[in-house]
Amino acid sequence: MAKPETFNAAEICVDAVLEKVGKRIVLGLPLGLGKANQFANTLYARAEQDPEIELTIYTALTLERPSADNELHRRFVQPLLDRLYADYQDLAYNQARRNGLLPANVEVCEFFLQPGSFLHVNSVQQSYVSANYTHVPRDLLDRGVNVIAQMISPAADGSGDYSLSSNPDLTLPVLELARERGHGPITLVGEVNPRLPFVGGDARVAADRFDFLLEGEAFTKELFAAPNAPVRLTDYALAFHIAGLVRDGGTLQVGIGTLGDAICHVLRLRHCNNADYRDILQSLDVDTERVLFKQPLELSDFQKGLYGASEMVPEGFLHLRRAGVLKRKVFSDATLQKLLNDGVISDTIDENTLIALRDAGRIQCPLTEADTRFLQAVGIVDPRYSWRGHRFLDEHGEIEECDLHSGAGRNKLLGSCAGKPLPDGTWLHGGFYLGSTAMYRALREMPAQEMAGINMTAIDYINELQKDRDLKIAQRQHARFVNSAMMVTLNGAVISDGLENGQVVSGVGGQYNFVAQAHELPGGRSVIALASTRLAGGRIRSNIIWEYPHCTIPRHLRDIVVTEYGVANLRGKSDRDVIAAMLCIADSRFQQELMDKAKAAGKIEADYTIPEVFRNNTPERIHAVFAQGHRLQLLPYYPLGTDLTLEEARLAVALKALKEEGRKLWDLWPIVRKGRSVCKSKAPEYKFVHECLERMEFEYSDTFEHRLEAYLVAGSLVLFLEKDRPLGEVSDLALAPTPV
Repeated sequence: MAKPETFNAAEICVDAVLEKVGKRIVLGLPLGLGKANQFANTLYARAEQDPEIELTIYTALTLERPSADNELHRRFVQPLLDRLYADYQDLAYNQARRNGLLPANVEVCEFFLQPGSFLHVNSVQQSYVSANYTHVPRDLLDRGVNVIAQMISPAADGSGDYSLSSNPDLTLPVLELARERGHGPITLVGEVNPRLPFVGGDARVAADRFDFLLEGEAFTKELFAAPNAPVRLTDYALAFHIAGLVRDGGTLQVGIGTLGDAICHVLRLRHCNNADYRDILQSLDVDTERVLFKQPLELSDFQKGLYGASEMVPEGFLHLRRAGVLKRKVFSDATLQKLLNDGVISDTIDENTLIALRDAGRIQCPLTEADTRFLQAVGIVDPRYSWRGHRFLDEHGEIEECDLHSGAGRNKLLGSCAGKPLPDGTWLHGGFYLGSTAMYRALREMPAQEMAGINMTAIDYINELQKDRDLKIAQRQHARFVNSAMMVTLNGAVISDGLENGQVVSGVGGQYNFVAQAHELPGGRSVIALASTRLAGGRIRSNIIWEYPHCTIPRHLRDIVVTEYGVANLRGKSDRDVIAAMLCIADSRFQQELMDKAKAAGKIEADYTIPEVFRNNTPERIHAVFAQGHRLQLLPYYPLGTDLTLEEARLAVALKALKEEGRKLWDLWPIVRKGRSVCKSKAPEYKFVHECLERMEFEYSDTFEHRLEAYLVAGSLVLFLEKDRPLGEVSDLALAPTPV
């Protein structure tokens, strides 16, 4: 194939694309981090100028720099923009559609929105495409995609290869499906950014896969940072219950966000501070009789370790790798994997490896040419041998039999491979990643041997079982697929993507894929996690509800639901038993109301009562558990670190809590009153408050409005920061995973 044309300016590349493709362009952009922003912006600007260009952009999770919707947020956000995002170029189409300024010849469709960011933008709500993640390649081809533009990373080994790095998830399956269908040509544009980590495996592609490359200093940009947010105690309570479901030797999927951070931290505690983990989990768990979930809690540390199979690779997985938790490797042959699972062989190559493969029928005796190729490909037979008609020829021309009957013969065949670990094992399959600057640096600096265990790949490999089904079943032992929800009905239907009026908050993404997959995998479980309540506009509302006009996951796929109060196993249960279980993990302030509705509908007996042990589901009980001894010290706000400074980390906690309290002055008056006294105090314990006010430039506020805002911030810092709870490591945490 021809080498790609290389340009040092996006304008020239757009000229070349228009000349090749024409003026009707259906542009596929990867979700999240991997978008070719400069190419996309230049193409969009050209379409704005030329109404003859018909441009459709199909993508998801368009990232944009944080913005402020009030003065408090502006004071917090502006320094972040200057420090973390000065080098980031926002996508022009995003701001245009937010302001209702998209030209008539441009259409933007997304199948997953940045959560909550477009609730009141009608054009975005109307152009949203509800689709399972794995169906997007099909939908792209049906729409006639003819250009894909992606940020890529250059290899440093002189090969001339590139990595799709953060986003092989859709690019790989789109190109494969296009070949299978005989779809017309798709022009592939690569925007080369050396700051994007080079990830090998399936994400590594030859230069000739691209038609055009954008390369040069202008495209070497800092990556979009997603600073870790503060983790609340509710997230930690959820995380402990979820960690109690994760089997040693199993498979793990979690998503981005504070819950994922909490889960990874608690799993690390389980391995590294096992006594503390057991102590806290057993204190939180009131279901000692195992009424809601018959299986015992998983309490041991990780001897076998976990394997990660997650569409979204969260930063916490790198921490789990460093801690020795994410260490179970999987291999690309189903029979070999099954033998490892069953303990018939170990991952150290010896003659038993050959015997077991022969007895399992994977290879014959004497070996065939295909057997030889397989054994050498997986690193079991010495690569110096070549197959010659039922005999082997070594580099010296000496002949060996292909017979496996004798120990001496088997050991000769193993040769230099004997005693070595099976090569090319994978400890993490992922579809895309997004995280902090520390995560990107960790991936850039990761030793090659360690990076070889990560395979960023096509999303259908992660999220489905259709292709390579036997292999995936063998790899994904005891899978736990953990996903968040906004609400869950009493009968187990899950709402994750939209509001009651049909407005889309985010999207389905891969949640349905993982839930369905969990029901098909032997030993697999889907875990839906949600806080039992939310605080909105100063009012507490239950996230466990009686009914809702739509759902993301229908009730016939109900499995495990977890709140901060416990774990409800819903799989295979009757409606009555599902409702009873859900009532037991609901907040006690809403249990009676929910139970009354179930009784009125005849779905549970009229004389049913919630067992006494589940009637104290209150935030006070959860806090009391965590407040004992040194437990809070084990649960930092930022367990994975954060790009924020110390003052910013504190402010993020306070401002988030303040936002939930409500907007009316009488709701906030106790906070204002506390803040006023703190602002006037010179007590040493309030020094940190004045440092935070200085960061917000409130120290010299001279107007009543600004002083009132300063009092709100000061009061929030004192009232909402938990005592004796550390922040964790802050200010651009350096993370460098080491081989396990």
